[in-house]
Amino acid sequence: MLDALPHDIEAEQAILGACLVRNGTLDKLASLTASDFFDPVHAALFDAMRSQWQRDRAVNAITLRAVVQDYPDIAADLTPVEYVKRLVRVGDTSNIEGVAAVIRELAARRKLCETGQMLQEASMKRSIDVTEAATLAVQGLDEVLSAARSNGRKSRFTMSEAFRDALDGLDADTSNNRISTGLASIDRELGGWRRKQYALIAGRPSMGKTAVAISSMIRTAQSGVGVMFFSLEMPARDLAFRCLSDLTYAHNATIPYSRASMGDIAHPERERLERAASHFRSLPLVIDEQRGITIAEIGARVRAQAQRFEAAGISLGLVMVDYLGLVKASSRYAGNRVHEIGEISDGLATIAKDNNVAVVALQQLNRGVEGRENKRPGLSDLRDSGNLEQDADVVCFVYREAYYLERLRHDPGTDAEVRRQIELDACRNTLDLMVAKNRNGATNNITLFTDMSCNAVRDLA
Repeated sequence: MLDALPHDIEAEQAILGACLVRNGTLDKLASLTASDFFDPVHAALFDAMRSQWQRDRAVNAITLRAVVQDYPDIAADLTPVEYVKRLVRVGDTSNIEGVAAVIRELAARRKLCETGQMLQEASMKRSIDVTEAATLAVQGLDEVLSAARSNGRKSRFTMSEAFRDALDGLDADTSNNRISTGLASIDRELGGWRRKQYALIAGRPSMGKTAVAISSMIRTAQSGVGVMFFSLEMPARDLAFRCLSDLTYAHNATIPYSRASMGDIAHPERERLERAASHFRSLPLVIDEQRGITIAEIGARVRAQAQRFEAAGISLGLVMVDYLGLVKASSRYAGNRVHEIGEISDGLATIAKDNNVAVVALQQLNRGVEGRENKRPGLSDLRDSGNLEQDADVVCFVYREAYYLERLRHDPGTDAEVRRQIELDACRNTLDLMVAKNRNGATNNITLFTDMSCNAVRDLA
């Protein structure tokens, strides 16, 4: 049964022989691992070759003798050392990358077979929860896709290569790598959301995290860039009302989404919502509202949606997750929330890089903010894990002074109450987006206009 799995012994022998003929060939095989080999002897030989080469030792039949002696039955008509010497005769360095690609593909196919067999066996056991079985299958498929995406990718550069790549990039058109947030003031500071980068928008409840995310993603989709929004907290129906309330926003004729969701609207308002829904129904924006989704499932759905968009001539550019704390962690760090959040954060950063998309995740802040006199948040307030600050290319905090002033009451007519009212009127419709980390630029505070009742966020000007 094992021999029936996809493999190519001659290709494996050719790779090993090429490394013996010219040890430097190992430098071209950074993306190939010992686990990609079907034959256990070949896997052990390749692992030993790489280890010896990294320690600046020559790789030949003599230095590999200790490895092959563990496999006395390596060949029926040859001693172990003779087998290694014969590999030299089949070594071919002319198309080493192509042969390595064949070995990696066959390894991926074997993994697919293993995943299929695992799924079949788990499906037959009624003691195993069906969602657990499906999740294991998704994780297995995700491993295959991750390995396939990294095939042949260069991961080590000399300084000369790095300098040349950087300077060549000055003349390249990188506009496609930058995705407008739809808000000019944010685009000026951040350069927009960037493909392959992972950004975090954090804040306490009711600060406006979701408002910023939704208002921004609508305008990104209006520019023709595909958007996928994972709404782990809010149903798609409620999200749709927020979008419509934003799209129909006018200073003198607002339609609060809370009233719309309860049906408490007049006929003219309904007509405005209907017109907006009709006009914007073709926006390249997809909402996935499933709660308790895993990183592996998010990755699989992102890839599937990217393919659907591509078939329609659209490029998926922005993936939003609302919010990170509701993503289901694997069982690897069960019970250790800090490590679980770190695993999720790292997974989102990987999705951004592997799928050439910008990933923006929302996250709650620690309650400790509420106990301070100065309630403006900082990086130390990120909940559960320092990995969030480490993994994210951009970290923004959302803060509304009006939220706290609305809850601070004094006796009517007192000087304190008069001052509170004056301060509240001055900031009622402002929202601060505090850029606390920006891997590619400066940190700054951006003040935006907002009408929270309508989910409307605009440039202050």
